[in-house]
Amino acid sequence: MESIKLKLFCRMTVVSLLATLFLLACSSTPRAPERVLNTPGHHAYSGFKLLKKGYIFDAKREFKLALQLDSQYSSAYLGLGLTYGKEKRFELALDSMCGARDDAKTDEEKALAFVGFMRLYTMRGEADWLDKVREMFYDALHYKKDLPEAYYYMGIAYKKANRLYRSGNAFKKVLEINKGLVVESKEELKSLGKSGQ
Repeated sequence: MESIKLKLFCRMTVVSLLATLFLLACSSTPRAPERVLNTPGHHAYSGFKLLKKGYIFDAKREFKLALQLDSQYSSAYLGLGLTYGKEKRFELALDSMCGARDDAKTDEEKALAFVGFMRLYTMRGEADWLDKVREMFYDALHYKKDLPEAYYYMGIAYKKANRLYRSGNAFKKVLEINKGLVVESKEELKSLGKSGQ
């Protein structure tokens, strides 16, 4: 009788162990802790993803959450400025972009803030807008040479101004740098080729 109880106990233990291992093997990867998700960087990253998809309201919420966590977070000001620009609220957009520039902690953040100004001036399109974009372009390159964002958005500005040769050169420079916006630049070059036919 003792032997039967021992065998039954061993079998139940093995079944339990196998069931546990099976469940562990089938489970998804562990979730990141909440505190990692509730950081200014995470909120700003989410905001830029949402902005790219055209979800302006949700993007703005993410950028504001980032600023609640760190009131001097340059990327959040940059994103917030772009959302205001998309809403055609350019005074607020420019104020936010000034926050991005002034609170930048690295040369790259400073350069990206100037790219943000380029984008706003291109969106706004008021008198002498292309001159302002060029000025911001050179300011961005002063802080970080070979910044693909600067060349890409310069290409967009030239395209809007119908300076297609210069636009193409800017997009080709992005491809040469090969550190971001490569796919987008290839698409822009294709569209320039089609418009030149």
